[in-house]
Amino acid sequence: MKKMMYSFTICMAILFLSAPAVVRAASEVSDLKETVVKQSEMIDALLGRVKALEEKKYTNVGAMPTSLEEISPKASWAERVQIKGDFRYRHETSNAEGRRHNVDQGQRDSRGTTRNRHRIRARIGVYAEINDDIDFIFRLASGTDNSPTSTNETLDTFFTKKHVWIDLAYVTWHPEEFMCIDTRGFEAYAGKMKMPFYKPVGSELIWDGDMNPEGIAAKYCTKVNNIELCVAGGGFWVDEDSNDVDTNLWGVQGYFKAPVINEDTKLVGGITYYDYGSMRDHAVYGDGNGNSTQFRSIFGQVTPTQLVSTDTEIYQVDFQILEGFTELHWTMFDMPFVAYGQFVGNMATKDDDNGFQFGAKINKCKNPGSWQFLYYWQRLEADAVLGALTNGDFGQTDSQGHAFKVGYQLAKHTQISSQLFIGRTGLGGDHVPPYPADRTGKDFTTFQVDLKVKF
Repeated sequence: MKKMMYSFTICMAILFLSAPAVVRAASEVSDLKETVVKQSEMIDALLGRVKALEEKKYTNVGAMPTSLEEISPKASWAERVQIKGDFRYRHETSNAEGRRHNVDQGQRDSRGTTRNRHRIRARIGVYAEINDDIDFIFRLASGTDNSPTSTNETLDTFFTKKHVWIDLAYVTWHPEEFMCIDTRGFEAYAGKMKMPFYKPVGSELIWDGDMNPEGIAAKYCTKVNNIELCVAGGGFWVDEDSNDVDTNLWGVQGYFKAPVINEDTKLVGGITYYDYGSMRDHAVYGDGNGNSTQFRSIFGQVTPTQLVSTDTEIYQVDFQILEGFTELHWTMFDMPFVAYGQFVGNMATKDDDNGFQFGAKINKCKNPGSWQFLYYWQRLEADAVLGALTNGDFGQTDSQGHAFKVGYQLAKHTQISSQLFIGRTGLGGDHVPPYPADRTGKDFTTFQVDLKVKF
């Protein structure tokens, strides 16, 4: 009995002494539990925040900015403006054979001249998106102010400075909807613009590749089943004359692109009509470039009692040009091929009024190591087209010849190419040029090597 009392006393003493520790342990467990609950709540809050960020939803700050305009309105132009340009270095060798008649001796002799030139072309442009429907294009280019068909500058004249001119300056309007009408596929242009009319394989039979018309134009394309149909039209201001009737140009074109047999074979065909207003009797541009011209005496009042006569070279005919063209595209040996033909006729005259070009293109310069080849033959009678705006490498109408062009893609945005033109001016038709006889019956050869880079 005494032992039991003794054991009970010892146990009670131990419990009494350990009670504070137990109480403290219980308190600590309670605090730890409360901390865990708080941490769990914080983790839930953080997870909710992460989810809100992923969904770009803010309670107080607002939506996550998605464009430069939202971040800084002053910097938004960087999204809407691009700067593009290109540079070409060209070596050109040309040989022209002139034939002249010796009136006194009744003999004809030949004389050939060879010319070597190094030439550059530099162009840089700004392409700006004004809004969803309107774009603005502005480009500067090298060249001279007396040639609408060239942007070349010849390296000569003791390292003098070279010229820079406005090459493009126009707006385009391409609304997807206008007055509740679906207008997708419609584009309108105003200013000094790129050629709005389709040219088969980039043909320069009518328009040189560097010629950019000035005025207004519009184009609309749509698809009917698998056939793409396009129509284009425009009015352009050729020359404003304060003392005479202005010269203008109106054009309209319709063409189609349709698959044939399969999707890799495509046929393109179209018709174009161009009408120059008041070109006949208008002063020629340059030296006439092969067109029929004549001289007209113009009297000017110098004093109330004195008249002075000036001889001015004028065009003898008007130009109402009808064009027809076709292309056939197909793929062979994993390479694109295209064959084409183009015909032009001037309905405003009955003599020397036709022209045509036939050619083919193989492959395309695209990726480094790729190549392309183009050949065509053309004949262009004196008054088939306006000579001042046709291919500057052939130089004029009243000519015919061959062209060979080959290109190789050296690297990205870097290409080397060469062109060879072999032809003859002075076709000997009904056209009787007013210029001296030594400029007729001329054989010519032009060889060019180009290095071109783009950025």
